[in-house]
Amino acid sequence: MSHDTPRKKPVSFSQKLFDEMMEDLMLGTPLHDICSGARRPTLRSFYRWLQKHPALLPRYRRARELSADSLESTILSHIRAMPEKADAATVNFHKLRFDMLRWIMARRAPKRYGDRQTMEHAGHDGGPVHTIQRLIIDPAAPGTTPPDTSPQ
Repeated sequence: MSHDTPRKKPVSFSQKLFDEMMEDLMLGTPLHDICSGARRPTLRSFYRWLQKHPALLPRYRRARELSADSLESTILSHIRAMPEKADAATVNFHKLRFDMLRWIMARRAPKRYGDRQTMEHAGHDGGPVHTIQRLIIDPAAPGTTPPDTSPQ
């Protein structure tokens, strides 16, 4: 962090300001950019707000999760803007941009955009799982009688 930049004037917490910031966040604006605006708290101050007012955390988390939808729109816009024919460098540039946005989306809304890994338990040829239970009796254990093995 550069110490040559002038310090911002401290901004006091207000619910209205917090709500505006959460709207910007939902629309996909990075929190760093939101906090760098005029009459906005520094990023450090914003995090202090969250510590001081824990009731704000669910709203903040939800806004970050919803921002993934905005990133999805951004990806679709980039796809539409891609040229029909492109050289390898252009293709790699768009692929990198897409991968970065998809990675961010997966972190912000893992249930919707994350890579799902599931594990299935199945029996032979995908059928149901069958279990076999055996009861083993120790003839030397107290209270058990060995089976009668004499010829009849």
